[in-house]
Amino acid sequence: MAQQTKNQTNKLQGIQRYYQRTIQGEYANTYYIEPRETCPLYILNSDDRFVVIAFDRDDNYIVVNNKRYYLNKYNSIKATDKISQRVAVVDLDELQKSKAYPYSSKFSHRYTSSFKSFDELKRLAMKQYERNGIPYVKQLAQYNEKTAKCSYIYEPSFANATDPVSAA
Repeated sequence: MAQQTKNQTNKLQGIQRYYQRTIQGEYANTYYIEPRETCPLYILNSDDRFVVIAFDRDDNYIVVNNKRYYLNKYNSIKATDKISQRVAVVDLDELQKSKAYPYSSKFSHRYTSSFKSFDELKRLAMKQYERNGIPYVKQLAQYNEKTAKCSYIYEPSFANATDPVSAA
């Protein structure tokens, strides 16, 4: 059984080799985006490789050095798409390997994430790592019975427990 799990992990590519979405709750809308149990220690101890980033749902990319880098299943694991400001755990090594496209600020949205360089992103990753080690995100779904709507609270690993990011 352990050999089968190891073979399945070896077939995964990009960030999927190291991170997974661990679903909890009966509606599968509460989950963790966290490292896999099979993630090697040298990867977990890399302080500048993984970063939690907020981005605009309409973009589906982040801007680095005036170039668009699309967030895909190889370089990121994203949280819910039901809100305007989304959250993702990004593998910076994989993101740098991604194809870059020209960017024009006239297409910028409210939550478009923009960085001057990959060095700035690596510094952000190191700052997040210093707060609590390898970054992860917890998405909590909260159902309001009066309005019959679901809202989400995001708890990144580096934020204070009293300071979660929330979105309706």
